[in-house]
Amino acid sequence: MRSQITSRALLLFCSLVPVAQAAAQRTTEFGVDAGTTFGLGDESSVTFTLPASRFRVGFFLANPKWSLEPAAGLSYNKVEGEDGIFTYDVELGALYHFRPFVVATADKKDIIASFSSVYARPFLGFTGFSGGDSDDNEFSIGAGLGMKVPWRGDLATRFEANLGYGFDNEAMRIGLLIGLSFFTR
Repeated sequence: MRSQITSRALLLFCSLVPVAQAAAQRTTEFGVDAGTTFGLGDESSVTFTLPASRFRVGFFLANPKWSLEPAAGLSYNKVEGEDGIFTYDVELGALYHFRPFVVATADKKDIIASFSSVYARPFLGFTGFSGGDSDDNEFSIGAGLGMKVPWRGDLATRFEANLGYGFDNEAMRIGLLIGLSFFTR
């Protein structure tokens, strides 16, 4: 049953990427994020993942204030004498930039703005692991608030704080992300 849910969630996630590509008008954002997550609940937890916990692709829509952003992260942990544990995390977010991040100029192609851009990001996630004594997965929902700070025309640093809720373990999570974004046409 869980493998069917996992398969369907991954199929839905993969089917959204071509839809986002078709809707993209200008810029695509490729990025990696390092992350810290604090789990709050009956069993509190802290997770640090450096240098990168996930890969993301952002597709700017016809309205440059909006972008659709699928993200994925995979990890494998093996301790001597124990079974290895494979962890996966897929997420779909929608970024709303409070002012457009992509700006057209008269003498050049579209370039990334030279100003920082604050954004809000609601997201849906699906996380799971297999190995060890059992397999488990969980749907989550959340929202983040962040800022993109450009370095030059095609690179920016991204900072985000988010709050999520996992339905399986009924716990809140506070997440902090710092990432690097590369923009293409």
